[in-house]
Amino acid sequence: MTRVRVIDPFPDLPYVRDASAWFPPEIESEITTLAAWCQIKQQQREPLSSVYNGQDDREEALDDEECTNLLGPLTLDSEASIKREFLDRLAELLCYSKNPALITSTALIYSDEEVTVVAARNSSNGQTWLDKDITMLEYLAEVLEQIASNKSFELDPLPAVQSTLIRYYSDRIRHHAKEAMSVVKGDASWDNFKDKMCGEAVSGLLCVDDFASGVDFLARLSDFHDVMEAGLTKKKKLRLMQELQYIRRPIQGTVAFAHVAQRLPGFRKIKIVLLKSLPPRKVKTWKFPFGEFTVTTQLKAKLCDEFGKRKHIHAEMMLMTYLLSSNNPSSEVFPYLGVSKKTCLLCGNMLQEMGIFGTRGNHGKCYSQWTLPYALGVSPEITDKLRIAVERIRSLLRAKNDVPHRDAEKESAIVDSAPPRYETHETLFNRVVQDPKLITREAEWFAMIRRRNRKSETNSVGNGSPDNSELIPLVTAASETGSKDKGVQGASLRACALCKNTRKLNHTCGRCKTAVYCDFDCYRSDWYRHKFSCILGRPLDATDYLVLACHTKEFPQDDNVVRQYGFMCFDSGKDRARLFELYIRLVVEWGIDEEELRDAVEMDELKEMIMFQCSQTMDFVMLSDMQWLESKREFKANGEGMGPIALINAAREDLLTPDDRDLPILELDPPAKREALLFYAQIRNGFKPDVDEDNWISCGFCTAANPESEERLCSAYSLLMERCSFDEFWNAMARSTIVDLFEKYGLADKILQMRNFSTLMAAVSKCHPSVWELKRFTRVDSSDPFRAVVVDYGFMNCENAHQRIQLREMYQKYFDDGQDEMRLHEACIAGELAIFLKSALGSLEVPVGLLSNPYPLENCPLKGMVAKSVIVYPESLSNQLGTPADGAMIFTIPDAENKAMNEYVYDKASFLGLRLRVGYFRSKGQVMEQMTFH
Repeated sequence: MTRVRVIDPFPDLPYVRDASAWFPPEIESEITTLAAWCQIKQQQREPLSSVYNGQDDREEALDDEECTNLLGPLTLDSEASIKREFLDRLAELLCYSKNPALITSTALIYSDEEVTVVAARNSSNGQTWLDKDITMLEYLAEVLEQIASNKSFELDPLPAVQSTLIRYYSDRIRHHAKEAMSVVKGDASWDNFKDKMCGEAVSGLLCVDDFASGVDFLARLSDFHDVMEAGLTKKKKLRLMQELQYIRRPIQGTVAFAHVAQRLPGFRKIKIVLLKSLPPRKVKTWKFPFGEFTVTTQLKAKLCDEFGKRKHIHAEMMLMTYLLSSNNPSSEVFPYLGVSKKTCLLCGNMLQEMGIFGTRGNHGKCYSQWTLPYALGVSPEITDKLRIAVERIRSLLRAKNDVPHRDAEKESAIVDSAPPRYETHETLFNRVVQDPKLITREAEWFAMIRRRNRKSETNSVGNGSPDNSELIPLVTAASETGSKDKGVQGASLRACALCKNTRKLNHTCGRCKTAVYCDFDCYRSDWYRHKFSCILGRPLDATDYLVLACHTKEFPQDDNVVRQYGFMCFDSGKDRARLFELYIRLVVEWGIDEEELRDAVEMDELKEMIMFQCSQTMDFVMLSDMQWLESKREFKANGEGMGPIALINAAREDLLTPDDRDLPILELDPPAKREALLFYAQIRNGFKPDVDEDNWISCGFCTAANPESEERLCSAYSLLMERCSFDEFWNAMARSTIVDLFEKYGLADKILQMRNFSTLMAAVSKCHPSVWELKRFTRVDSSDPFRAVVVDYGFMNCENAHQRIQLREMYQKYFDDGQDEMRLHEACIAGELAIFLKSALGSLEVPVGLLSNPYPLENCPLKGMVAKSVIVYPESLSNQLGTPADGAMIFTIPDAENKAMNEYVYDKASFLGLRLRVGYFRSKGQVMEQMTFH
């Protein structure tokens, strides 16, 4: 038990009334009294009964029921979304029983070296954290550390984690099983579900692990949704789905926990801090102005009852004040609190007024038994913010002197009560931007199909194993190669970490005691790189990453670097590139000290420092750069220019007709014109498309074997733009004739050495090989690839995250070695990935079974291709329907398989939680069915 510890939230602060308390007694009295008025006027349900030392006869029902959004969702990037889901899932899991005292809030203190998870529960007089909590969290932290460290497992650890979490959450699962039974009570058609499944789980006849897994399976079946749709009212269906979602929480939590460990390196070392709750306390009743309110005799009795109750500190408020206190001075707190239920009205407003932490929402209910801790150990600035926030809450409650009744809105945390709706939308740089959760869900869908097919094949040969005799030699060869390499590595001598010499090593890093060097000079020369794996004694910062970028000559990708060191001051990519070259010369050639860089940023003297250093060199190039930088008045640390929109607007004014200039860019039609406009704005200003943009593929940058090749292609496009008109260019993009345009203007030699460029650009407006999406996947921060990559390149065969990582790294190595992408594509559609990759890489680093796919296929023009638009027709109608006007590709299926295709579409829509719109139209005497996801 080394990772989890239980602590007092404010150990140095006596929990007593203090004259200097930031929360004045009169304001506390008024807030709790007005909150009682709001509570009884909202016509809430009867609170759950709870007794504290015999003084309170009940506690209000702090459950998951009524929800209205008060706080809007945070705008987070993908990493933040992962952290947010992790915190919410963990908070839900820790609330393992329908007990208000178990309502939990979680927070994350994150760095790439380690993470600290902090959790708090609602105030109570009992023991806040039990042995079962600590045991479960210790086990979970241990497994997540191993996953984050990319440790190889003999068995997939996730089933064991899932089983542990289900047992931990079993009280809540049985509670929701009872609730599910009550929903279908009296309906004979649901007797089997009610008695055999839920009833046996409640009574203990059915193992809770099997019950939860069974519910998870049911919830994914489209047939089950159809049965609910046909046999239940809309209200009962939503209620039943919500109860099933609660039962599935441990299973969904397992996926979220594994995902965060796979994506975030800090989870290689985990600490968990559990805060002890503070007991509820009596608060003096404010003199309620009955004369100013319409109070009946019945309401007055309820008010007096509420006034006498002890006040509780909700988990969110406990966690917030702890994180803001001087006992926890960390600056790496992730600005989000996970919650097992949406926050109440007062907690939500308090968090909103503080403006530091977000949560997943607020249900709008007001509780009279609410107060704040006397956290005296906060800074004066935080104390002032707390006082202001409390004053605003008091003003809010004063304004709510006649709160109307709100209709309750059902909530299911993270997963909606109804199947989730995923949406797509366009941005300036991407035609379709999918929800990352949809991509993950699609990958899961294809993997399930693959597993079902394998099971079907197994059953067809008498429950034996499929015949893999042809693959056995490959498996054996790969295993032997791996063992041989391991032996060589184990016998290798220690070498200098910088120059790799194995002669006498005279210096060892004094910090980590691990890295060895020839001498101190080698150690000093390697420090810019070694610090990232050494014991630095401080967090890595933007200066560390800038120095590393300068030595590796790779433009910095870290947002803090480009902001702090003035790159964002320039809207031109050429200026940014020149500034980076200047930094390279200063750091690498002239040895400027990194502390001087830090000081210049902190004191806002970056420009002055660089110009001074340039003047001291007396070097012609440096003096020229000094004059250039002096002319850039906008340059400074943490400065910002006008941004890419200004460049795009300038291109729009220069290139478009007056009618097109007035249109919003996303409405510019056809899409090829918009893509060309953005591309012009990029190339003219020294930028190139990023790997996650449409133009990275549609303009052929994916075919570049290395950065130098990308630069040559940029130069070729720049010359072409000078010679051809904008209309010529975008029309060539739309018709896939850009190669002909290069030849027309005498620039064919500029793209002659671009391998696969001409082949790709000849059809890219309609479709492109999926190998380019695979190459994109190896370069972006995404857990799951595009759907075609999942099917074509083996990811649907992976049983766990470790296998997906191995497979991705193998393909990444193939591309990094500069090998031919189209040869890989040809091996893919021939169904020979394993044979080809073993030949290309020398050995396979993944099981051969992962490299199987559905190919080869006969009479399938779309095999291995990603099409912009596809229309599926029954074979008998394909000759009657002409070529689509929008240039979509046609895919025909035999008439006998039309019904199976329809069932496939319905099943997929149900699994992904998408709505399916079905329409009918007549074409040449035939009635056609049209299905659209939305």
